[in-house]
Formats: sequence, structure tokens, C-alpha cells
Amino acid sequence: MEGWIKLHRSIVESDTYNCLSLHQKVIMIEILLRANHADNFWFDKRRGEKVEVLRGQLITSVHAIENEWFSGDKEVTTKKVRTTLDKLKKLDFLAIETTNSYTRLTICKYNDYQLSDVENGKQDDKQMANEGQTEGKPRATNKNVKNVKKKKTPQKIEFSEEHLQLAYYFFDRILENLPEKKPPNFEKWANTIRLMMNDGRTNQQIKWLMTWVQQNDFEMANVLSPTKLRERFDSLALKAKKERTKKLDANTSKQEATRRLLEEGEDL
Repeated sequence: MEGWIKLHRSIVESDTYNCLSLHQKVIMIEILLRANHADNFWFDKRRGEKVEVLRGQLITSVHAIENEWFSGDKEVTTKKVRTTLDKLKKLDFLAIETTNSYTRLTICKYNDYQLSDVENGKQDDKQMANEGQTEGKPRATNKNVKNVKKKKTPQKIEFSEEHLQLAYYFFDRILENLPEKKPPNFEKWANTIRLMMNDGRTNQQIKWLMTWVQQNDFEMANVLSPTKLRERFDSLALKAKKERTKKLDANTSKQEATRRLLEEGEDL
């Protein structure tokens, strides 16, 4: 898991947070940490379809929270996880959607937990600047008060539905050989496919090579992403062409042998 979130200190004063036990507080913070910071998709392997997961949402399950988030912590049980989720729902912190395949958690006021001191006003800095000194000694300052970093403007990735569909197609081919393969970041895959098309590859060429690498006994384990496919596109295409030519030659030889046998049979 990469990246970071902003978590305002006012959370410790909220009614929701102070209604929870220690383990419930930890689960609440884990949910905040693991929720999507931007809209995305999750691939439901059981149904074979993509599920939209919006900002402030995450896909999980009671089993995953107990055995993956808190692996090795015997204090976190199935009952405690269910109790915590029910409590957070009653406190309007969470909305919970459960299906046969997954549980989708939605943090009801996600943006409220992401506010920074700058967004709330600069009261902390002004208050500290105006505070006097006691007995001639400087008042100690909290270096954590001003820790807001400038936001970097994310680079816009411009891919189309065509690129995204190819990304899903490639992952479907991979799943045929590796059913337990975890879903990738399909947007990154789509962007790499966009770059492949910028290289001069057509949709048909890319799709054909995606199919071929996942049918080749050797390459199916080596080419598991569009990035690797792009890096080796020319060499893979050449290898596929040679293999195809070899098969055609073999078939031609068989046909020629059959024709000769028939001719010899006629002479008899």
C-alpha cells in the first residue's frame, strides 16, 4: 500500500471516536487509511466484472479485517469486527453494502476526516504567534501544528475506453492461467496500452499478442503486464511469427505427404 492521507487532529475530540473501545478505534483508523482517495475500480473475480469503488470507499470483508489487517492479533475476533462495523454504522460513520462476493464500506463524511489546518483556517499559527511569554521564557511550540505539504498537481492520464477494455481483456487472459492473480491498477494498464498505440501498435495487434503470450507455455509466466508486453513487443511478435510459420510449414508437410500417398495409391 502506497501514499498517505491527511488526518485532522480534531478526530480525537469527535463523539464517534470517543464512543469506541481501543480496538474499535484502531479499526476505524485502519478503515480511513485503506479507503480509496480517488474513484477507481475493483475486479470481482467471482462474478467476472468490475465494481466501481468511489473516493472514501473500500472493498473488504469481516474475514479480511480479522485475518489480514490484524493477522496475529488474537484480541481481534470475528465478533469484535462485526460489533465494530455495526457500531460505526449506527454512529453514521459508515454505510455498509454486503453482497455474496464482498462488503463495500463507505465513509459517510470522508472529506471531514481529510481536512488540514489550512483548510480549517490558520487559527493555530495565529494563536501561537500572538501568545505572550511567561516569565521571560519563550513558550514551547508544537512543531506538528504546521505540517501541511503543498499538493502536487497529479499528472493527468488520458486514456480512452478502448485502452481500458484492452486492459480488462489482458487480465481476463491472465486469469485463465492464474485464477488467484490479484487485480492490477487498470488505469495504469490502460495508460501503458495508450503508449503502445502511440508507438504505432494497432488494437488488433496488441490484442492478438496478449492472447498469444498467455497461450505460450514459456511466456505466460513472464509477460503479466502491459509494461512488459510493451518492452518486449517486437521480440515477442517475432517469436510468435516464427512459431506460426513453423506450424504452417508442419501442416504443409503433412498435406504434401498425404498427397503423395494418395498418388502412390492410385499407381497401385
